Amino acid sequence: MMILRIAFLIVVSSTVAFAQDTLSPAALRIRDHVKFLASPECSGRAPATDGIERAAAYIEDQFKKLGVKPAGANGQYRDPFSLTTGVKLGDPNNVMFEMLIEKPGVPLAMTKPIKVGWRLGVDYQPYGFSESGTASGRIVFAGYGIQSDGYNDYKGIDVKDAIVIVIRGLPRWAEKDTKLRGLSSLRTKATTARDLGAKVICFVNEEGDTSDVLSRFGPDRLGKHSGIIALQVRRTPCAKIFPPSATTLYVAEKAINEKRKPMSYVLPNSTVTINATLQITEGTSSNIIGVVPGTDPSLANEYLVIGAHYDHLGMGDENSLSNNPNAIIHPGADDNASGTSGVLELAQQFVANPASRPVLFMLYSGEEKGLLGSKHWVSTPTVPLTNIIAMINMDMIGRMKDNKLNVQGIGTSTTWPGLIDSAKSGMNLTISTTADGFGPSDHSSFTAKGIPVMFVFTGLHSDYHRPSDTWDKINCEGEATVLQFVERAARRIAGATDKMTFTPGAQNPSTKQMSSTGLRITLGVIPDYSDDPQGLRITGVRPGTPAEKAGLKGDDIITKIGDTTVKNIYDLMAALEKFEPGDTSTIVALRDGKEVSMKCTFVGK
Repeated sequence: MMILRIAFLIVVSSTVAFAQDTLSPAALRIRDHVKFLASPECSGRAPATDGIERAAAYIEDQFKKLGVKPAGANGQYRDPFSLTTGVKLGDPNNVMFEMLIEKPGVPLAMTKPIKVGWRLGVDYQPYGFSESGTASGRIVFAGYGIQSDGYNDYKGIDVKDAIVIVIRGLPRWAEKDTKLRGLSSLRTKATTARDLGAKVICFVNEEGDTSDVLSRFGPDRLGKHSGIIALQVRRTPCAKIFPPSATTLYVAEKAINEKRKPMSYVLPNSTVTINATLQITEGTSSNIIGVVPGTDPSLANEYLVIGAHYDHLGMGDENSLSNNPNAIIHPGADDNASGTSGVLELAQQFVANPASRPVLFMLYSGEEKGLLGSKHWVSTPTVPLTNIIAMINMDMIGRMKDNKLNVQGIGTSTTWPGLIDSAKSGMNLTISTTADGFGPSDHSSFTAKGIPVMFVFTGLHSDYHRPSDTWDKINCEGEATVLQFVERAARRIAGATDKMTFTPGAQNPSTKQMSSTGLRITLGVIPDYSDDPQGLRITGVRPGTPAEKAGLKGDDIITKIGDTTVKNIYDLMAALEKFEPGDTSTIVALRDGKEVSMKCTFVGK
């Protein structure tokens, strides 16, 4: 399951090792599929790697053995697409300061400048969201880099064309302030500095045990276009470039914490030249798609989709929750070898006993990178979207406990509640439901296109996005029970006389957007997390929200909200942090290549 650190809270539950010695035939097949997909041979199934290619070949081979017909691009099982796979440091990358150090009795004009350099990977390194480029200029210390009504590190100081140094995090006194906490992220601080005209932002850690630690370099999949060069620097080398005649870094930080007032200033007699070069790496991955034809020729063009993503985090990418700093296989047994095995098991059942309507079985890649595979398919479908009657998504269905199952998306069609009740009849299942059809998995791509969805999920656990998500912890019999329920629901859809219809108004408009960020308002857009150099593309808007009322539409590219330039999801958040419920602002977007402007009145969450 895709993790959105800025949007979703991690719920941790205890894990149970399940006995595997007396499994039913279905559970045995599930176990064997999961065991291979989560094996070292597949190396965590990161997109565009040899590991996921082995997983894709396995899935294709299973489809062939079962008799599932190809339904991908060009009559094949594969549905390839390109994606960003990472970022690496190029050449040049260097930082060189030039400073005049005042000496008693020596006129400053007669003082020779000294040069001080930072060493790449030792003293500093760029962030993965940094822009490439060259910048030279004066240096401004801007405290914690926060701009708000109550506390403003930029008040009375000009940072246009400057290189800005800010402290990460918040002053101790501000940590309980919800509004300031929402402004404390790296990306929000970078957006603020950029919009004030700074060329570079350098982040230094607070005083403490980890002040000289550099975080791991890697890509930021939620928006590589930040519009500013962004560096992280160790505390010790950073403190050394503060001239002795000025307030030191330690004194300035201490004063902010004690006096609760900004201590921003231009470092005297100092300039710096910075070169940053980052190279984005691209690759190709594939969805794997097959079809089991239906038995009723009159319904041959009405498809049910049953899908799951088969990619995971590989050796541990930016989404890993592991404390291990080294590259290590993240097997992804529950996330989402469990869902993948579910698709294969259901494909076997429908080949043996086809439904009236055809069923498309889809395995998506790139889900962990932002639902890329499913978004690719709904943008360039291999059958017309108007022919898709519903989509069932299975993501993390292998850890059922106490016979509890969560089903989401039931507000996308008035058919779902009764159908779910009918499908679970006589089964020992306790089902909780959610109306909202949007969430951090591939069903969201279909909801945005007006297709009814049902998302099946057995819950988060302490192994989520960690190397400990291994095959032996899968509750295979529990998953077989989940699949029995899904098959019942799928057969009712695929065999019904009437076609399911989408019900946008029945979704849950009160679902809080980005609830974990502390935003006081909601906008109601559904971001497209694939990168776009022009701004933030959205896949849709929630019904009844300010976004819908303002006139925003799916596939719009938001470029500005108020005075904040929007290049990515972080800029969107930084913009929304500035508003209160009832405020009205202008939103600028690109629609079909043309700029459109609209007024939006925000509402409280």
